[in-house]
Amino acid sequence: MKLRSRITFGTLGLLLISLGLCCALIVSVSKKNMLNSTTSYVQTELQKLVANFFSSGNEIKKTDGTLTEESKIKYYFFKQTQYSDADTEYVLQNGDRMLYNNSGLNAGKILELDEAEESNNKAIYDIKSSIIHQGKNYYCICGKNIDIGEERYQISVVRSITGLYRQIYQMIAVCLVIGMIISVIAAVSMIIFLKKSFKPLELLKDEADAISKGEYERHIEVKGKDELASLSQSFNAMAKAVESHIAEVEETSEARNRLIHALSHEMRTPVTAICGYAYSLRNMKMTDEQREEALGFIDIEAKRLGGLSGKLTDLVGLTPDKIELKDIELADLKKHLEMIWSGRDDIILTVGNGSIKGDMELLIMLITNLCDNAKKADATKINIDISERGISVKDNGKGIPQEDMKHIFEIFYQGDASRNQQGFGLGLALCQKIAALHNSRLCVESKLQEGSVFSLQFPYNSLMT
Repeated sequence: MKLRSRITFGTLGLLLISLGLCCALIVSVSKKNMLNSTTSYVQTELQKLVANFFSSGNEIKKTDGTLTEESKIKYYFFKQTQYSDADTEYVLQNGDRMLYNNSGLNAGKILELDEAEESNNKAIYDIKSSIIHQGKNYYCICGKNIDIGEERYQISVVRSITGLYRQIYQMIAVCLVIGMIISVIAAVSMIIFLKKSFKPLELLKDEADAISKGEYERHIEVKGKDELASLSQSFNAMAKAVESHIAEVEETSEARNRLIHALSHEMRTPVTAICGYAYSLRNMKMTDEQREEALGFIDIEAKRLGGLSGKLTDLVGLTPDKIELKDIELADLKKHLEMIWSGRDDIILTVGNGSIKGDMELLIMLITNLCDNAKKADATKINIDISERGISVKDNGKGIPQEDMKHIFEIFYQGDASRNQQGFGLGLALCQKIAALHNSRLCVESKLQEGSVFSLQFPYNSLMT
């Protein structure tokens, strides 16, 4: 069962229980008040009747003889009850002898009026009341013992309350009908409300299904500021993160494929050359000059393979946990670079004063690779500027095409302008890796036929002042 259906049925169940309890409470209180009101009315009638009898007691006692006294009692009782309403009836009895009864009920026996309580040898005659059900009718009976002369009589007032119970049953029926109407209206309203409220969840499900099928760009339009809106925002953030992660995975996979393809391509040429010259040396008659030439080519290609292996090792092996950034005096860095480029007039080195935090060997590797890259781009002049703020290498080479700019730091990538140059496409990737190890990033600006500028900015917290 769907969540929406469970909520609907559960809420309707609670609503029906609440309505049932409210109706039962209303009917119970109303019934109690109506019966109490009727009982009070009957008791009042009984008290009036008893009071009239006591006021007529002297007239009754003047008669001699039991029969005459009893006849007068009947006469006075009938006289006092003849103008009562149609629903009120009266009973006068002496024990089991009925003197007057237009109700058809033995009220004295029902109320047990003959069992009078005694206190200090005096009878206590309290009014007794009862609600009874006879056949299809309901009655409210109130009765009391009275003494007239030497005899004890029981006077009872009987009132039919069948109409009252009919009203109570009608009230119950009305409550049930109203409860059913309210329940139907509530059910329809709740279904409409929940369908509208759960629409974002249905959209979430649809979007999740779409993302599971590879449509990572999908997102949900957020409306409102409730919990479902927050959930939609979180889902959109998750979808965006998934899309970004998938893009990174695809980019990494593409880069890996390019790496494998480029590596196999780069290694095929020197390996093929070495195998060819080795075969010639073993199976062909060659002059000493040809033999020396073949050995020279094998040596060149073997060194080329060694250089490729070394740069790959440097690129893969450099990790933050394997280097330690130490204080480097710029003067010491300048000495090392001047020794490397001794006798070269195409490199102009400008080094400021002070010190930086870094790894001396890695920074030298970065600068020399940038210079090698400039030479491959036919640069005739290279300006190197090193200060506490960073490193800048500017050349006047042929520049980098705009379409190659976003790929130049990728492993084995070589733009069209440098494909005829000797190299592996590893230098700039290695330089960017070194920059990252120094908490920085290598940036490039280039114009065709004008040259390029590679710059590395040291972060403020790495400066030594």
